[in-house]
Amino acid sequence: MRYEVRAAGRARRVDLDGQGRFLVDGDAVAADLVEAVPGRQWIVRIGGRPHEVTLLTREPMRLLIDGREIRATAIDERSLAASRGARQSGTRRHEIRAPMPGLLKAVHVREGDLVDQGAALLVLEAMKMENELRAPARGRVVKLAARAGNKVEGGAVLAVLTEPEPE
Repeated sequence: MRYEVRAAGRARRVDLDGQGRFLVDGDAVAADLVEAVPGRQWIVRIGGRPHEVTLLTREPMRLLIDGREIRATAIDERSLAASRGARQSGTRRHEIRAPMPGLLKAVHVREGDLVDQGAALLVLEAMKMENELRAPARGRVVKLAARAGNKVEGGAVLAVLTEPEPE
C-alpha cells in the first residue's frame, strides 16, 4: 500500500509491503515497529534507535514523537485517487476525539457556537491529569457527542466542527 505522508512541513511517499518492509521516497528503510498501546502508541526503531510515537488526535492528526508535537497527514493511494476525482467542498470538518479513555470533566461550548482556532472546547481527565482539547481551526460546533461527567473511550468523537464559509 502506498501513502502520501506530510509531517513537520515535509512530504514523503511511503510504500508498505505485506512483509512489514517499507520504502520512503523509494529508499528502503530498516525499521521495527512495536505497538505499545493498541491504536494509540508505538515504539519505532529506525537504524536501531527507538522513537516513541503517540497519536494525540486523528482529525486533524497530531502526533507526539519523542516528546515533540507534530501535525501530520497520511492518505492512502485509494483515498488520494478518490479525492482527486471529487469536488472540493468549501467547508472542512474537524472531529475532536478523545486521545485516551477518561472522564469528560468540562464542556466549554454548545452546539452552534462559533469558536476561534485554539479555543478550549473540552477538558478530559485521564490518568489523573486534565487534558484540555482545543479547536484545531476556526469553526462552528455542529455536534457535541458527550456531556461533562461522561466516561469516554480513547478515539471517541467528542465534538465536530465545520469551518465557516468565507464571507
